[in-house]
Amino acid sequence: MKAVQERSQKTRSNIIQAAFDLFHEQGVNATSVDEILKESGAGKSQFYHYFKSKDDLIHEVVKSFSEKLRSKKLPVKYDIESWDDLEQWFYFFVNFQKSVHCERGCPMATIGYELTNDQELIRQDINLIFEFTKNSLSRFFHGLKAKGKLKKSADPDALADFCFSIMQGGMITAKIKKETTPFENAVHHAIIYLKSLTR
Repeated sequence: MKAVQERSQKTRSNIIQAAFDLFHEQGVNATSVDEILKESGAGKSQFYHYFKSKDDLIHEVVKSFSEKLRSKKLPVKYDIESWDDLEQWFYFFVNFQKSVHCERGCPMATIGYELTNDQELIRQDINLIFEFTKNSLSRFFHGLKAKGKLKKSADPDALADFCFSIMQGGMITAKIKKETTPFENAVHHAIIYLKSLTR
C-alpha cells in the first residue's frame, strides 16, 4: 500500500515539475496538457485523477514553487542581512539569465503575465510569492532604519518595491535583448542609489 502511495505521489510530482519547466520555457498558453503528459510520462487518466483542469495544475505549480521558496529549497538567498547579501540577491538573477542564455524570465512572472481576469486565485497565489520576496527586502531596510543607518526620509517598503521592480524589469529586459548588460547597469546604479540613503 505504501509503495502504491509513493508511486502515486511521484507521478503527481512529475506532472507538476514537467508543467513548471514547460510553463517557464514557453509560457502557459503555448503549453498543452498533452505536452505535459509526454514530458512527465503520465497518462491522461492520471492527470485528471490529480487535477480537475489545467488551471488547477497551474495553481498547484505555483503552490509548489511557493512551498520551496518558503522552506528555503531554492538556490537564491532571501535572508538579506547586509549590503553584500542584497548585491548577491540581485546578481543571482543576473547570473541565472546568463546560465539560460537570456532565454527565460522569472517563472512566476511568466505565468502571471498570461493570466486572464477569471484566474483570480492563481493571481493571488503569485502575488503572495511576490509579497514574500518584497517582505524579505523590506525587513533589511527596516532593520537599517531601526539602527539609524538609513535616512529618515527613506521608506523601507518603497525601497523594497524599487529593488523588486529592478529585478523583474531586468529579467524581462535581458530576455528581450538577449544580453544582461542593461540588467547589470540597472543593478549597479540601484546599489549606488540605495547606499546614498545611508547615514
